[in-house]
Amino acid sequence: MTTTPGAGDLKSFLDESSCVLSEKHQEYMVGAAILEADACDDIRTELRPLLLPGQIKLHWTDEGRRRRIRIIDAIASLGPMNVIVSHISERQRKTERFRRKCLELMYYEFASMELHDVVLESRSPKQDGRDRAHIVALQGQGLDRRIRVAHRRGGDEPLLWIADAVLGAVNSARQGEPAHLDALRDTILLQERTPESLEP
Repeated sequence: MTTTPGAGDLKSFLDESSCVLSEKHQEYMVGAAILEADACDDIRTELRPLLLPGQIKLHWTDEGRRRRIRIIDAIASLGPMNVIVSHISERQRKTERFRRKCLELMYYEFASMELHDVVLESRSPKQDGRDRAHIVALQGQGLDRRIRVAHRRGGDEPLLWIADAVLGAVNSARQGEPAHLDALRDTILLQERTPESLEP
């Protein structure tokens, strides 16, 4: 099934990841799968059979090599739909500020695409509240007020698995295993860094 975003109503499903680039630098990433609303149910149906018995959700770091290939093949068949925003910084434990920087750039990209329906993977009630407060603050500064943010658990929303796998493939490429990312190249619509990001 090809799901290249077209003229229909669009929805986005976001996940996050991070990796160590060197002794001094780290990269925080937010990925989004952008899908036509009418295609979402069909794609969920395609993704759910990828789960193993007893598995609640797909999670890249828990999957073996053969499983990763199968997951990537399934996502690659969906067509162009992925957006990745990253922030490179000096290494530190607290990354919430970097999340906000990535999300801000992502939201403005969505606004330019007339995409207003955003689903984030739920983390904790406190963290989800911060996400909501963040977008309210951005909308007070001029971000399109039509953008709506909701949170879903990864086990309840298969469409969140797409961004998890794409970001996992990016991390694998950083670690010297580029084949998964190469297989996804044609699905990536946009990949950019925040303006404040350091040079790698």
